[in-house]
Amino acid sequence: MRVMKKNKTKKPLLLHYYVTNRCNARCGFCTIWQERPKVDAAAGDVFENLRQARLAGCKFVDFTGGEPLMHPALPEFLSRAKKLGFITSVTTNCLLFEERAEELAGLVDLLHFSIDAGSARLHDKIRGCESYEHVIKSIGAAAKNRLYPDLLYTYTEENINDIDGVWKLARKKRLMLILDPVFAVWGSDKLAGDVHRKALEFAKKRGVYLNRAHLLLRDRGGNHARDPMCRAVTSAIVITPDNSLALPCYHHRCANVKINGNLKDIIRSDERMDSLNKEGRYAFCEGCHINCYFDPTYQLASWRFLYESMRSKLKYALTKYLLYRRPWPKM
Repeated sequence: MRVMKKNKTKKPLLLHYYVTNRCNARCGFCTIWQERPKVDAAAGDVFENLRQARLAGCKFVDFTGGEPLMHPALPEFLSRAKKLGFITSVTTNCLLFEERAEELAGLVDLLHFSIDAGSARLHDKIRGCESYEHVIKSIGAAAKNRLYPDLLYTYTEENINDIDGVWKLARKKRLMLILDPVFAVWGSDKLAGDVHRKALEFAKKRGVYLNRAHLLLRDRGGNHARDPMCRAVTSAIVITPDNSLALPCYHHRCANVKINGNLKDIIRSDERMDSLNKEGRYAFCEGCHINCYFDPTYQLASWRFLYESMRSKLKYALTKYLLYRRPWPKM
């Protein structure tokens, strides 16, 4: 009961909005592109859920997928989110970015271009499609529309030694390079310690961001069900393309609660309260280290995780917004 009382006083910080599960890439470390049936979020549902999520306390909205640019109404969603005062985020593989860049101008605060190698050969192999040249061309298209993407590098054992080329590209274009460790949906981290050490060493360079709390979490062995650290349910609202609240998270959906225009009530529902009480305690939570759910968790974690996360974010902010003079996100 104490856990429920504690969590009920916390407002969610982040809205993870999966607007589609369609994707035009075939990344080896992702399974969303394999999901069936394929569903796009209905525009009316998105608009109403954005309104209610903002009232519930969410400050950030991450429009994700699948490939979010495959949803034809994404610019409308972003525009509505900005009017409601959200800080907006989109991650794309860039296959469609060039043709849609003008539609996105002024609407994306945190834009991420996925790039996983310094050469087309390795990047395209990892992504399962020919997308490297699209990323390169999209950097130029973004600049023309006053959009300044971060280059998001998901590092693995396969590409850990290929970061330098992407870093040089980022430096040349005055863009941030984000190093994001690949995660396993089931069980503990599969990457060897020397892979993380190489990433941590590279993160000392200017213009490179790596949330050190991710590595601290992996050193801990991830989340432990008997002593849970995860606050995915507390800190985030996760909505699926079929207009359901995913509990406790997208990757481990024990419950898909249909929203039907009542997100505010669903947030206080018995199903969500049950997930709050079991937060981090499910069997599949053992060893969990999924980056996008732990990032907001660090704000509610012990001082060590909060410190490592915040000092990493401080370096990011100082470099991007002061040194590189990129526009600061506005709520």
